Amino acid sequence: MSLHTLIIEPFATLAFMRAALVACLALALMNGAVGTLLVLRRMSLDGEVLSHAVMPGAAVGFLYAGPSPLWLSLGGLASGLAVAALGGLITRGGARRDAALVAFYLVALSLGVLLVAWRGSNVDVMRVLFGTVLAIDRRALLEIAAVSSIIVLVIAAFYRPLAIGAIDPGFLRAVGARAPYGALFSTLVVLALVASFQAFGTLLAVGPMLLPAAAARCWGLGAAMSMALATGFAFAASVAGLLLSYYVNLPSGPAIVLAAGLLFGISLAAANVLRRLAPIIGRNV
Repeated sequence: MSLHTLIIEPFATLAFMRAALVACLALALMNGAVGTLLVLRRMSLDGEVLSHAVMPGAAVGFLYAGPSPLWLSLGGLASGLAVAALGGLITRGGARRDAALVAFYLVALSLGVLLVAWRGSNVDVMRVLFGTVLAIDRRALLEIAAVSSIIVLVIAAFYRPLAIGAIDPGFLRAVGARAPYGALFSTLVVLALVASFQAFGTLLAVGPMLLPAAAARCWGLGAAMSMALATGFAFAASVAGLLLSYYVNLPSGPAIVLAAGLLFGISLAAANVLRRLAPIIGRNV
C-alpha cells in the first residue's frame, strides 16, 4: 500500500473525512494559541472546569431545539461565561479555590447529563459528552471556522498584553494596565471550548486544547513559537486520529486525543533526554 493510498485517499474520496479534517484544522489554529496561553497561565484546571461548564447550557439548548448546533452553542456559551464569571469571584489561590472549581466541574457535568437524559436518548447523551467529529455538517463547519477566525484575530490584536499577563501578570499591574485582559482571555477560552464542543463533546473538548500546548512547552520555546508548534501538533494529532479511526474503526474524538497525548509523551521524553545530554555535548564542544 502506497503512502498516498494510506494517508491521502480517505480524505480524497470521502466527504465526511474532508469535513472533519477542515474542522480539525480550524480548531488546531485556535487551540494552539489559546492552549499555549492557558498552559502559561497555569490554568489547566480552569480549562477543564470551563469545558464542563458548557454542558448545562448546551443541555438547555438541546431541550429547546433538539440537536441544533446553533442552540447547543448559544446555551453552552451562556453557561460557560456564567461559570467563568463565578470562578473570577472565588478567592484566588489555595485549596478553597481548587475545591470550588472541582465543585463547579461536578455539578455542571451532572446537571447537563440529567437534562439531556430527561428529554433525549442515550445516543444524545453520548453525542453531547463525546461529540461527533465525523458528523460535522456545513453549518457546524462554518460556525467552527468563524469562531476560530475571531479568536485568532483577537489574540493577534492583543498578543503582547495577553502573553505578558500569562508570563508575568505582576508587570501588567505594575504599569497600571486597566483593561480586563483576564476576563477577555476567559471569554476566548469559553468560545474555543464551545467551538470544540461540536466535534469533541464536553468531556474531550479540553484535550485537543491542552495536550498539544503542553507538548509544545516541553521544548522550551517562547510564547509565539510555542503557539505555532502547538498548532502543528494539534493538526498532526487530528490527522493521525482520523486515520486511526478510519482504519481501525475506533471513535474519532478519543483517537485524536490519544494521538495528542502520545505527542505529549514523546515531547516530554525527548526534552528530558536533550536536557541530560546538553552538559555532555557542551563539554565535548
